[in-house]
Order: sequence, then C-alpha cells, then structure tokens
Amino acid sequence: MIYSMTGYAANQIQINSATIQLEIKSVNHRFLDITIKSAEEFKSLENQLRTLMAQYINRGKIDIKLFLKDNQSQNNTLELNHELLQKYLNLMTQIEKYGISQAPLTIPQILSIPGILSQTQFTTDEIQEPLLTEFSVLLSKFVQTQSIEGEKLQQLLSSRLTQIAEVVTQIKPLLGKVTAEYQTKLKQRLAEFMRESEINDARLQQELAFFCQKMDVSEELDRLQAHVNEFNALLNKGGQIGKRLDFICQEMHREANTFGSKSVAIETTQKAVDLKVLIEQIREQVQNIM
Repeated sequence: MIYSMTGYAANQIQINSATIQLEIKSVNHRFLDITIKSAEEFKSLENQLRTLMAQYINRGKIDIKLFLKDNQSQNNTLELNHELLQKYLNLMTQIEKYGISQAPLTIPQILSIPGILSQTQFTTDEIQEPLLTEFSVLLSKFVQTQSIEGEKLQQLLSSRLTQIAEVVTQIKPLLGKVTAEYQTKLKQRLAEFMRESEINDARLQQELAFFCQKMDVSEELDRLQAHVNEFNALLNKGGQIGKRLDFICQEMHREANTFGSKSVAIETTQKAVDLKVLIEQIREQVQNIM
C-alpha cells in the first residue's frame, strides 16, 4: 500500500466543558513541514502534537488547526461561592444580635454580592490527556484518507507503466524495419553515383553496420524495461517509497532521451515522444507519494 501526501481530516470534540475543533490537512512537500495554528490555551501541547504526527508521517506540508469553539459561552461555567455566601450569612446573624432586623434576602440580591459567583474555566492539564487521545484518533483517520488517495495513484501509475511497456514492445519490430529501409535507401544512393557493377558489397555492409551501431538502442530499451519492473515492484511493496520512485523516474527519462537522440525515423521519434509524455505524467504523480 502506498500513501499520498495529500490528506484531510477534521472533527469537533467535547472534552468536559470545552468544545474543540481539530483539523489536519496536507499537501506534497520534499520534506516534513508541520505548521500548527492553535488557541493560546493549547500552545503548550504543540510539541506533543508534532511528535505524534512524526510517528505517522515523514514527508509533506502539514497544517494542524486546534482551537476552541464558542469558548466564551460554552467552555466557562458559573459556580456559587458557597464559602463567601456563608460568611455573609454569618455576618448578618451577628448584626441581628444588636436588635437590627431586615427583610429576608432575595436571590437577585444574593447574586449581586461581589464575588458570590465564580467563573470556572478548564485548565490545559485537565484536557491534555483526552485531547491527545482524540488527536491520535483523528490522525488515524487522516492517514486513512492518504491511503485512499494512494490507492488511486497506484492504479494510475500502474496504467502508465503498462503503456510504457507496450510502447517498448512496439519499438523493437520497428528497428528491424528501419534498418531494412535504410539498406534500400543506401543502395539507391550509391546507384545514383556509380554503376551497379561498381557497388562494393563489402563497403555496403560496412556502412550498414556503422548505421546499425549508431542507432542501436537495445541497451536503453532493456534498462528502461528494468526500471519499469523495479517501479512496479516498489508499488506492490508499498510503504514510504516516494523518493525512490522519483529517482527511478529520472533514470527512465534519461533512457527515453538517449533513445530519442538515436532515432533516425519518424516512427521511432514518435515513440520516443510517447515515452517522454508517459514518464512525465508518472513523474508528476510521484511528487504526491510519501
């Protein structure tokens, strides 16, 4: 199984009184580049998030967002300050001993006492463990999206590799045809300058051998096919193979270029162009593989 460097996962989670929005997305990059945008409350957790991410991912530009949702209204709770209320009641009892009486306190009056209500906000320590657990769950979903994209890439690359193998198969019989056509043209040209009886068969064979040596691309085609086989083997093996595949693409492009430079016929030149187009399409997709 191969993995794409493109992935996305998001989730809204509830931990105690905190509603937290988590998001992970990535695009291709030569190295691992992690950017975290988080609320001030979570700054202390960023290094741990990076460590968790690096356990799963080794390449790609990763953007992580971690912030509170509606924290002013949802994440703070109001609590009655029982200790302060009891102190007020005790003071009232002491005052009544002096014969001073008053009407019973109403609830609005009690709530208006300064400090009687305390606003309790969650602390990072309280949510650190459950938050990291939820992040790990989301990270697994994120990697799964990369796997799905990787499967699509594998199918596309396998198709292009099959097309390259077909082009190589089509080239081999063309080489014999090109050689025969050149031999015929060579005879015709010689005949234009000398009588048939003067044509030296040895000289003709020498020129033909020189031509065949000049246009011999058997090694290039063999190496190209070997690269295709290695590429397929890596796709089937899976894992984090993007850098290796990129190197193989460079080698494939080198062989296609050499083949094109040795081409002396329209048919083989067109096949060289076909190979380059297919290899370039593969190279573009390989840039997305982890």
